[in-house]
Amino acid sequence: MRHALVLNIISLVTFILAVFFIVTRGFHLSIEFTGGTVMEVNYAQTAQLENVRGVVSKLGYTDFQVQNFGTSHDVMIRLPLQEGQTSATQSETVMAALKTADSGVELRRVEFVGPQVGQELLHNGLMALLVVVIGIMVYLGFRFEWNGNSRCRCGRACWRCWVTP
Repeated sequence: MRHALVLNIISLVTFILAVFFIVTRGFHLSIEFTGGTVMEVNYAQTAQLENVRGVVSKLGYTDFQVQNFGTSHDVMIRLPLQEGQTSATQSETVMAALKTADSGVELRRVEFVGPQVGQELLHNGLMALLVVVIGIMVYLGFRFEWNGNSRCRCGRACWRCWVTP
């Protein structure tokens, strides 16, 4: 118990910093939550990610992700949802630009994630978090002693704590 004050202060500072950064910067949600197009392409040689990023950024995309997956020849491109464009249009435009830069590129898969699916994932995640918090609170309520006006000292799980004032 001699370190309780220090540990409580560390917890409080960490909590305040977390709230501050959430309020000032917000959440950076991925395409699974906001909607967009995921493309998987394969190169004949090792893929140069900086070249791929340059090609995609020249098309006017700002918040996209390019990363290797599997082997060094496989690249995953995540494009945000654009107004007035379909997933097919986005993937065709990007593939045409990639083929212009390197003819050895081949499209493996295109996937579209709609914003409705993203909203559902976000809702389900927040509901799961709420259930966990409630479960922890119920556990703590049963586990630790009730030091109120009750005559019972064995915790809230004792039936006398519930039926006697």
